[in-house]
Amino acid sequence: MSDIFFVASKHVLGVRTNSSNFKWSYGMNMPQVTQEDFEACRIKIRLTVVDQIESTDGSQGEWSDLPGKYHYFSGMPNCDILRYRRNFLFGSELQIEARDLLTEEPHLLVNKHYFKYITHRFMNLHSIGYILTDLASLLLLQRGFTPVHCSSFQSGNATVVVLAPPNTGKTLSAMMSCMEHGAGFIAEDLAITDGKTIYSVPWTSTFRYYSSVDQGRLNAFINKATKVFPPLELLPLTKPKPIDDYVESRRLIDSAPITHVAILERGDEGVFHEKSDEAYRKALNLNRYEFNYHRAPMLVAHEFFNPELNLDEACLAERRILRTMVDSAKELLVVRTTDATRYAGLMLDHLGKN
Repeated sequence: MSDIFFVASKHVLGVRTNSSNFKWSYGMNMPQVTQEDFEACRIKIRLTVVDQIESTDGSQGEWSDLPGKYHYFSGMPNCDILRYRRNFLFGSELQIEARDLLTEEPHLLVNKHYFKYITHRFMNLHSIGYILTDLASLLLLQRGFTPVHCSSFQSGNATVVVLAPPNTGKTLSAMMSCMEHGAGFIAEDLAITDGKTIYSVPWTSTFRYYSSVDQGRLNAFINKATKVFPPLELLPLTKPKPIDDYVESRRLIDSAPITHVAILERGDEGVFHEKSDEAYRKALNLNRYEFNYHRAPMLVAHEFFNPELNLDEACLAERRILRTMVDSAKELLVVRTTDATRYAGLMLDHLGKN
């Protein structure tokens, strides 16, 4: 199969692959794009799915472990390659090869057994979607960006980055701001920033779990059933719809300068100003909950053999960029209510008065 190209964030993050059905945190339903669009991205990743990984160093014989061992991984000092092998069903293997992580286009090869059957995180096994998410997060940090666990919208001259603990209402607030109040859409669950500009990651589609956004009968039924039996959320019962099914394309914004950071919390209703140090602390805490690049098994193993990967420096870069985001915003807000459907209106009313 020939290469297919996807862009998770325009001009920022793209994927070249031979598989049309992979999903990850940066995109559940990314549309295919041209190679030119892909090449315009600052961070590029290659993913190749094969029946079995064969020797890629020109040597004869079967694909095998490298001399250095790191649990199920193998590598070599100062050699930009890492392999993962694990016995699977009926004499088959789970195989991954990570190459060129220190170059402009890292390459991840995976065999079909791993790609098809490892779909979630379980102990040492991480799905390819999770592995790609961790790798993308590290690559962004190495190049002056950080992923942000947030939603974001634009209203008038204000661009708001919305932070919140999980299941508080950041996704619902962004979707309601856009669908009911005409705001411009930037992100609903995940975005990218260099500290001053927010870059859209529009294809995440976590809003499919919100019955107040998607009123389809099947989705409404699944939402109710999931509340009774939460593991249903792990099953692909419906195909997630892309954001342009809900917000017209002309209101999808690729990037914008950050003017406001709003932190959603439960409590007595109101909009309050937040101190810079406290906003930064909360932003860092919420990012730590979502992004696990610093604990990702593949990256930790690769750093053992290649210290220039430098996960500690990535953590410091994340702190610097989030600090810049907080310090650059014109206003830092805490928005409180006990009704998640009220956040959007409270934020928009505040913006309209200022």
